[in-house]
Amino acid sequence: MFFSFIRSIIKYGTLEIIDPDGKLYTFGSSKPFCCIKIHNNKTKKRILLNPELCVGEAFVDGELTIEKGTFDDFMDIITKNSFHIDNNPFHFFIKQILSKLKFFKQFNSIPKSYKNVAHHYDIDEKIYKLFLDKDMQYSCGYFHNDNISLDQAQIDKKNHLIKKLNINDKNMKVLDIGSGWGGLAIQIAKDTGAYVKGITLSKNQYEFSKNRLKEEGLENLVDFELIDYRDLNGKFDRIISVGMFEHVGLRNFNNFFKCSKNLLKDDGLMLIHSIGSKYPPYGTNPWIKKYIFPGGYIPTLSEVSKVLEKQELWVTDIEIWRMHYAKTLKHWRDNFNKNRSKISSILDEKFCRMWEFYLSVSEYSFRNMGNMVFQIQITKNQESAPLTRNYIYN
Repeated sequence: MFFSFIRSIIKYGTLEIIDPDGKLYTFGSSKPFCCIKIHNNKTKKRILLNPELCVGEAFVDGELTIEKGTFDDFMDIITKNSFHIDNNPFHFFIKQILSKLKFFKQFNSIPKSYKNVAHHYDIDEKIYKLFLDKDMQYSCGYFHNDNISLDQAQIDKKNHLIKKLNINDKNMKVLDIGSGWGGLAIQIAKDTGAYVKGITLSKNQYEFSKNRLKEEGLENLVDFELIDYRDLNGKFDRIISVGMFEHVGLRNFNNFFKCSKNLLKDDGLMLIHSIGSKYPPYGTNPWIKKYIFPGGYIPTLSEVSKVLEKQELWVTDIEIWRMHYAKTLKHWRDNFNKNRSKISSILDEKFCRMWEFYLSVSEYSFRNMGNMVFQIQITKNQESAPLTRNYIYN
């Protein structure tokens, strides 16, 4: 049953599998090529029942190893062929059930949101320093061409977002929802002179950001707070959220935009930068949900549009970034591998294998699985945003 299932999936590339008895099986006949070894029969059964969860678990636990070819070849093959899993009636049935249940499972209360964020972000920040850019931007960079460095791509991303906010008065107040390690909020203040409030649920990010403020001498222009957006009060001329919306949870979309609408001034402007999918709505990958981003959910434009319509908000601009995040993740993965021994000494080798799989499968989700980044500009009043995009590029 296991090998019949694999045969029904592999339509792209060539995958060789060495089973626990040493027998070699070949699936497909084109490039790329990869040979893996599965070290026990229990792993075969687990992958057969839930491949989207158990392939990652088997790799991290050393129960699945790459024997020939590269890890990139393996990722390219399994991600591009992942759509064929639904050809199996059992997996198609399970997927339909999970799709129906995703709304009920996507409820991130405030206490749960703090816990979810801590799971991923409140690890030793030295690890992030070893693979992110100098400003520690943990979101998609903006690549004008393939020769741009990661540092420059993140600078260009920040510049692009700041221009889109159209901050034309230094007396404006800006809210950064999910402010990370503080780089964007600090850059907004430096470039525009506007006051910026950054909020986060990560204790590590909050403390790191506060220390950066002291070093920069910007305490009078920027403030960071450890608070959930649902507990925040006040009015802001501009609201920006970069790489945070993926953590909101499907059931909280309406509340997120309701709260944002209440926080936004009548002539204000909001900008959302989020990972999205070109495909119809579906639940979070089970491996990513269990080990990397508990409570996470990648939205589709159709899901977001419905909520914005319900809140009677204007969508004044939508921009789609396609391969930019694949390039960003490639840089992160290269940096991670260059510093693997240092990272392993901070945590352990199993953590390194888990994050190697995470960064790689994320990269190939943008190359092969329909993931992209969308930026949505939102207003209450149709005249709050300029009528053309000239203000962004001039």
